[in-house]
Amino acid sequence: MNDTPICTYFDCYIHAFAMYYDEIHIPLSISICIFGAASNVFNIIVLTRKRMRTPINILLTGLSIAQWLLATNYFLYLLLEYYRCQCVQILWSEAFTRYRFFNVNLNTVFHTIAFTTTIVVAVFRYCALKFPIQANRFIYKCQPAIAANVIIWIIIPIISLPLFFISEVKIVARDHVAYDLQCEMEGPLYDLSYQESPLLVSAVFWAFGIVFKLLPSLILSILLIALIRSLKSVERRRKNWKRTQGANICTNSERKAKRKLTTRPRTTRMLVIILLLCVMVELPMGILNLCVAIYGEEFGNRYYDPVGNLMEMLTLLYSSVSFVLYCTMSNEYLSTFRALFFPWARKNSLRGPRRSWKNRHEEASKSPRTFLINGTAPSSYVGS
Repeated sequence: MNDTPICTYFDCYIHAFAMYYDEIHIPLSISICIFGAASNVFNIIVLTRKRMRTPINILLTGLSIAQWLLATNYFLYLLLEYYRCQCVQILWSEAFTRYRFFNVNLNTVFHTIAFTTTIVVAVFRYCALKFPIQANRFIYKCQPAIAANVIIWIIIPIISLPLFFISEVKIVARDHVAYDLQCEMEGPLYDLSYQESPLLVSAVFWAFGIVFKLLPSLILSILLIALIRSLKSVERRRKNWKRTQGANICTNSERKAKRKLTTRPRTTRMLVIILLLCVMVELPMGILNLCVAIYGEEFGNRYYDPVGNLMEMLTLLYSSVSFVLYCTMSNEYLSTFRALFFPWARKNSLRGPRRSWKNRHEEASKSPRTFLINGTAPSSYVGS
């Protein structure tokens, strides 16, 4: 008889990949957490400067705070898991296991806050591109952005409370731990386990698989497509303005709104990349959560658990790359960062390159519409 295991929907390949990846998961994720925690501290410091205070930057500050908490909290979780696997007995005590219980659930809360903030950023930016005049009058202000951040940080933890009821701290058999870790430990050992209520566990997976993962991912995908189309429309309008050179002058309020809201296509591309990375990470997780809710524990053991560490690493990676995107795609962020952390470059970054009298005279003779066309109107937006 052939003893080769039967592969059902590639599950044996998934398990083989998981075995190799799990060996590097902890050191790789710890490195990402350290970089993510440090980079998000830089984001928070730079985005809260007065010259950077805009609605999108306020939302991005809330996003950076959530990502910093996620990276820091998950770093502590990884350290705990590593030394637990090294048979440090105190980490198998009831007190440390209860800390692990709160740590795991808080990671989900911080991740959900970051995901929700990303969706709100997409909504704000889409409104700014699609309806610039109306958005400037009603929602594209600092007060609505601050209110949105506060509401997210209040509502999401409340909605996430059921997560704390589907798992509990239980005593585990010492021989089982000794077999898995190949070490002997004395006394009672504790670990996390799901509640003995399949209905409650299934309901929470349904809620988080559909309400918090799949549906928001689909909404974000739609917003992403709409944002790309609006970006192309804005670029077409910019080209038309460049040809007309100030024809059809609007009122002062309309000129101010359009200068403020439609002169930064490069910034919108940066936000599009952030949203795209978010969809690439969140949509597969939402589909997996939905499948666990539909097919039950067997699907979770065969497919969800083997790729769980990989999905967590991708989430951490997505939460850590915003600093790189800001530095490479936002001149205003980069100049503010240099002014704050490289004082010897502050004068050059704030003053800009030297210009001749002829260039200054030509710029002084340009109308506001010309500044709008060329994208040189002064503003302080990472995400205007």
